[in-house]
Amino acid sequence: MPNFWIFQATPDVFNLRNALKMGALRTFSVRSHRNKIQKGDKIILWLTGNETGCYALATVTSEVNLLDFDKKELPYLKNTDNFNIPRDAIQLELEYNLWNNPIFKDELSKDISESLKVNIPGTNFEATPTQYQAFLNIIKMRNAVEEPLVDYQKSKNRTKHPLNLILYGAPGTGKTYHTVNYALSIIEDISLKQLEKEPRGHLLQRFQSYQLEGQIQVVTFHQSFSYEDFIEGIKPQTTDDQQVIYNIEDGIFKNMAQKAANHPHKDRYVLIIDEINRGNVAAIFGELITLIEPEKRIGSLEKVTIQLPYSKIPFAVPSNLYLIGTMNTADRNTEILDNALRRRFDFIEKSPVPSLLTTIETIDLSKLLTVINQRIEILLDKDHVIGHAYLMSVQNISGLQQVFATKIIPLLQEYFYGDWSKIGLILGQHFIKSEYINASSGVFADFDDDGKGDYDGKTIYSVTDRKSWNKETFVSIYE
Repeated sequence: MPNFWIFQATPDVFNLRNALKMGALRTFSVRSHRNKIQKGDKIILWLTGNETGCYALATVTSEVNLLDFDKKELPYLKNTDNFNIPRDAIQLELEYNLWNNPIFKDELSKDISESLKVNIPGTNFEATPTQYQAFLNIIKMRNAVEEPLVDYQKSKNRTKHPLNLILYGAPGTGKTYHTVNYALSIIEDISLKQLEKEPRGHLLQRFQSYQLEGQIQVVTFHQSFSYEDFIEGIKPQTTDDQQVIYNIEDGIFKNMAQKAANHPHKDRYVLIIDEINRGNVAAIFGELITLIEPEKRIGSLEKVTIQLPYSKIPFAVPSNLYLIGTMNTADRNTEILDNALRRRFDFIEKSPVPSLLTTIETIDLSKLLTVINQRIEILLDKDHVIGHAYLMSVQNISGLQQVFATKIIPLLQEYFYGDWSKIGLILGQHFIKSEYINASSGVFADFDDDGKGDYDGKTIYSVTDRKSWNKETFVSIYE
């Protein structure tokens, strides 16, 4: 006869619901009754907190041992400081996964509800066969007893995301920063708004865990990046006897497509292409440009399969592989972005958000950035404004001086091709000083040149000493 147990998860320790949703739960910590728990025992998995209830029924599949957290569980730990320290735990197998339809206390009879040891400090408590059967009876009433586990694990109506997406905007608007949230939203089927409420550290931990699993990959395009790097190519290798041979090597996209195709009904995969416009996208994608269209992917009626040029194998793109690109609108390469690629991607603009900035030592950083960007738009265009990310970490005058001297002013130099008069119109005379040249004043070396008078009245610009930039200097930009 099996024993029966209630195992509790606390929301601020472990995100049980999402772990169940993604089929990631493999183990569970044991705090008490270590010597009584055995293989074959039955578990009521209970979530405490605001959404308290039974979220799964499971079977114990191992004795209590010192176990590490499973890699798939790591994204759902709220604090991973001690995740690599083995703890007393059991392995389990889910029988009924109720993540999207939990059983709450008010569905149980009064006798069962009052006798449950739940929502009290502790991880695991004894339960009874009658209590476990009560949950089974409710599942039977829901006509779910014969449903396979896989139908519980994933929502039948998962959120639809664009298969091909590009985040575009000016420098410092958080395009690369936001790829983390977009990738997690796709893989975990959680809304962007919900993810934004979580601490950034938790999101990064989960993102990195998916990277280790190969479910997320990041690549940066550049001028020398090629089709051979992205899809497949012939690469030279030296054998032990110093002979050179040529092997066909898979590129990052082909690798990910094959992984995704092996798990079409289980996992979503995300390939992030940073600076997508810096590469020769037409050459890098090649014939793949057609295959990435949603209606041409595996599982679609108009699925397209091609023969790859080097390996000669048939190749198609699965529907669970998502592409997220980033594009800097200030980069002149955006003008030559392949039109065929434009038609196959959804574009989401990322603009500066000055409201995210604070006030430091009476300097209103939000107003400061707003005014600078207004002037840039007048003199140039909105594609060359400055993003809020440049000022997000600024905490004092010294930090602001550093950012202006090493980031913002050099960026403006690049924007205006060294036209300092325009930079002066943006920042003012406290930052940019001008000097008029009088050729007859002896500025030139002693040399007879009739043309040196042509330089009379020429203006030379320079940046003022950063040490002179004080509160009043920065405030003068917007007041």
